[in-house]
Amino acid sequence: MNSIGASILISLACGIVGFFAIYKLFDWITPELDFPRELGKGNLAVAVFLAGLFIGVGLLLGSAIK
Repeated sequence: MNSIGASILISLACGIVGFFAIYKLFDWITPELDFPRELGKGNLAVAVFLAGLFIGVGLLLGSAIK
């Protein structure tokens, strides 16, 4: 594997770990809110919140990994 491929895989792994960590952090911060259950009920506010959270984290991680 060349260095570009290894760099892509490392960046991908960092991104996935970052998304998982931030999701778990917000799940821990808001114990009264069960994200999967609320999404299953069709709670659009929770969906928009999580989408914004993931977009923001993606922008931060993307600029940090470059």
